[in-house]
Amino acid sequence: MVKGGLAALMLVATSAWAKPPASLACVQKFYAARALEKNGLWYVTVPDGSRYLYDFGGEKPFEERLRVPDVQDMFGIRYHSGPIVPVTEVDEDPGRIRHAPLFDATYPPKELVKTRFLELPVTVQRRILAPLDRVAARLRKALAANAQLAPFFKKLGASFAERSVAGTATASAHAYGIAIDLNPELSNYWRWQKPPEPVTWVNKVPQVIVDAFEAEGFVWGGRWYHYDTGHFEYRPELLDAACYD
Repeated sequence: MVKGGLAALMLVATSAWAKPPASLACVQKFYAARALEKNGLWYVTVPDGSRYLYDFGGEKPFEERLRVPDVQDMFGIRYHSGPIVPVTEVDEDPGRIRHAPLFDATYPPKELVKTRFLELPVTVQRRILAPLDRVAARLRKALAANAQLAPFFKKLGASFAERSVAGTATASAHAYGIAIDLNPELSNYWRWQKPPEPVTWVNKVPQVIVDAFEAEGFVWGGRWYHYDTGHFEYRPELLDAACYD
């Protein structure tokens, strides 16, 4: 009886250990990657066979996580949708941390396509065409109800662009074709503010626009302490409550 109970407990423990952390399970769902457990450690594998440690362990300063993140770091700051509120906590930047090998594997240049977003030409990843179309449908309804939203879509700041995040050597979300920037004349960006310090959050983008993007898996740069209020990028894993450990 005791042996049977112990065996059952061991089986449960083994099964629990074999189940990846919630955020790693979401990586499998939303990226071209698979979870792998080896010698008690979890890894992410991508189609070319490369393997990356899920969690380096230990505490790291924000700038290090931004520059050389592990996979777990992408989920280290929880993204909160809902009513727009000023972001005042230093380095509260959910979504700015991106694990480059995951993005390289999931969003290759060969999958970039030309399309239109609210009649404006854009180049984006094929994978985001459907959610982007759904965003456009939501925004058309919003524009029909409120013509004052139109200036935000008079022109776009960017879609695909081969560039790094300003001030870093890290590839921008635009370099993968998964981001859309609204009219820069109505956007606010922390690097544009004068004086440059202290960082002081400011925003002109209305709630209805933010809601339309977030409903379809796009995170908003206005949720960041280092704000970029015209910026939206496709990161559905950050909007899924089941993806946080």
